[in-house]
Amino acid sequence: MSTVNSQITDAATQELAAANKLMHDVSTTEGNTAKLEADTKSLYNDLETIDNDLAVSKKINTALSDIDSALGEAIDLLEVVSVIPEIGAEAAELKDTLSAFKKPIDEALSASNDVEKVVSPVRNAIEKIAPKVQQVDKALLNLMNRENSLIAALGNAIQCIDSLPSSSVKTSLGNGLDAAAEKVDPIVLDFDAVQIQLLNGINSAEAEAQKLVGMVSGLVSLQNQINAIMNVLNPLISELNEVKKVLSDTIRVPYGGYPKVCYKHVLGVKVPYPCGWHTVYFSFSVDDILKGVDVIKPVMDLLNKAMEKVLDPVLKALHLNINLPSIPGLGVLNDLTSALNSFENSIEAPINALAADLSKIESVYAQLETYEQELDKIYQSCSVELKS
Repeated sequence: MSTVNSQITDAATQELAAANKLMHDVSTTEGNTAKLEADTKSLYNDLETIDNDLAVSKKINTALSDIDSALGEAIDLLEVVSVIPEIGAEAAELKDTLSAFKKPIDEALSASNDVEKVVSPVRNAIEKIAPKVQQVDKALLNLMNRENSLIAALGNAIQCIDSLPSSSVKTSLGNGLDAAAEKVDPIVLDFDAVQIQLLNGINSAEAEAQKLVGMVSGLVSLQNQINAIMNVLNPLISELNEVKKVLSDTIRVPYGGYPKVCYKHVLGVKVPYPCGWHTVYFSFSVDDILKGVDVIKPVMDLLNKAMEKVLDPVLKALHLNINLPSIPGLGVLNDLTSALNSFENSIEAPINALAADLSKIESVYAQLETYEQELDKIYQSCSVELKS
């Protein structure tokens, strides 16, 4: 940002009052242009950040749906395996823990569904307005450079004319510089008034964007927290499914039997005779055995012994003593819907106003460029006179 060179302005003669005033005005305007450009660039960066972070929202919605389903599956499986005496109490306790944990997940999923309804419109709005902001930012940067170039050219002309000895040429050059300054100064002042209005609007938009940046950045943390939960639940569900499969396995044990009878014909008569042994088998699923079957004790002992051989490996691999990580980031979903709606409503007006003045920015740039050329001519004439 440029400032007025006090040595130049102090040395300026009364005849250069208009040029000196322009020096002050264009320096002030350049300062505001620099501020507007910086705020516009910051707003563009915020829009890009918001758009990128909101892309995570869909992943979070899917992840919350997955975790909700996983919790439901785990709860159902724990209900199934709770019939096993060795783990019944622990399974029931974990089931209650997961059921309590599932309630805030259900609420968060509902909030996430609401967020998804507004994320797409907001991202679409950002995709429309962000290029406008970037275009204006480039125009402001060009204008700021032009203003600085004009300040330098004006300073050179003032200093050169002030260095001339009193003469009709000095007076003529000074009058020419003042006349040119009087033509361009209203253009500078009018544009600066527009800039101040734009600054107020952009400051408001930037404040809204900054608030939303803080909120949507929490989505990335939330996604990591959800992933940590799934890292605990997935192995548990896999282990519980293995136990569930075993519950449907059939246990078959032999107990007792009776002689097998065959027949042969002797003198035309059908005669029975022993020809082996029929073994009697008792067959039940693991689940049936655990719930109780109506058999005599020796058979029950055989069934239990065979069942233990099947159950023991999967029970040893089952880890019910788990710790679910907390998800402190869930709260952001409750506030995000209203924040997104508010952002969309408040951001478009100032940005559209900024974009609407793009042609004015470009027009001022062109006029300052033309005036700078006029200044250069005055300065060149002054330099020639100074050397003569």
